[in-house]
Amino acid sequence: MNGSTHVIRWCVVMACVLAWGDRLVLGDAPTEFELHGVGRTFRSTEARGRFVALHFLLKTDCPMCLRYLAEYVALGPTVAGVEHVFIKPDSDADFSAWVAKLPASVRSEVTVYRDPDAGLARAFAVPDGYRFHGETVHYPAMILLGPDGREAFRHVGRANTDRLAFSAFASKYAELTTAADAAEFNLGPDKLALSGYDAVSYFSGGSPRPGRPDLVSTWRGVTYQFATSANRAAFAADPAKFAPAYGGWCATAMADGRKVEVAPTNFKVTGNRLLLFYKGWHGDARRDWDRDEPNLTRKADQHWRRIAPLSETTRAARS
Repeated sequence: MNGSTHVIRWCVVMACVLAWGDRLVLGDAPTEFELHGVGRTFRSTEARGRFVALHFLLKTDCPMCLRYLAEYVALGPTVAGVEHVFIKPDSDADFSAWVAKLPASVRSEVTVYRDPDAGLARAFAVPDGYRFHGETVHYPAMILLGPDGREAFRHVGRANTDRLAFSAFASKYAELTTAADAAEFNLGPDKLALSGYDAVSYFSGGSPRPGRPDLVSTWRGVTYQFATSANRAAFAADPAKFAPAYGGWCATAMADGRKVEVAPTNFKVTGNRLLLFYKGWHGDARRDWDRDEPNLTRKADQHWRRIAPLSETTRAARS
């Protein structure tokens, strides 16, 4: 098949998919589903509240799929708040054989799930008709589901080599999730949160640890550094759990509606929230906070909602 014939076939297939608008349109979600991998099951109902990237890999032996998988496993933690789900439609025997070939470094970090007879790919209207290794299979695709389970955007490749590079995914994800009020956060000129301290380390019961410039993760347009890969992975899986309250400004001052700098090692974890405080010539703001915490919390929450109202994080778009 020459290049022009392949493009024509791809365009015809995509036209058919778009004609299925009554079955599945952008923003809709199919029936709840579950996928099974080696020793693990993914259930869509358990993923509500976070972004999920469904990566539909090709059937049969596919070196490009291995490279694609390795890229996302290596770089995935640099973008927080999204779970990557890799899917292959092979038979049970072929699936097990393919998974066994994965490098140990990849296999230990990710679960690949089986989609029998590409049923889930069809449910999401991933086009088929691609000729690959003597078989007709669906085209490679990546579909991002929002926290409500609805589709946020998709990329469908024209061929095996047409995959969404991680850099392109990160850019699109940032477009969808960067907080409109991120400019109100307490950040340095490099958009670095917590003066570079490891957000997860604040919850360890000891002193916070400085993060490393080579271990970063970005969430809602804000970059965080981490002391260990494990801490970065924990943050990437649940960034809202570890991000500082009030955009990283002094909690006591926020109770007065003021954005005041903090000493990053002057903190308190209360109610599973990371609070930071000013400490300097004018005193220790944490002491004032501790004297009237319930009342100051209520006031600080009200002022922060006014300063940085929650922004829309999911907008439908196609790549």
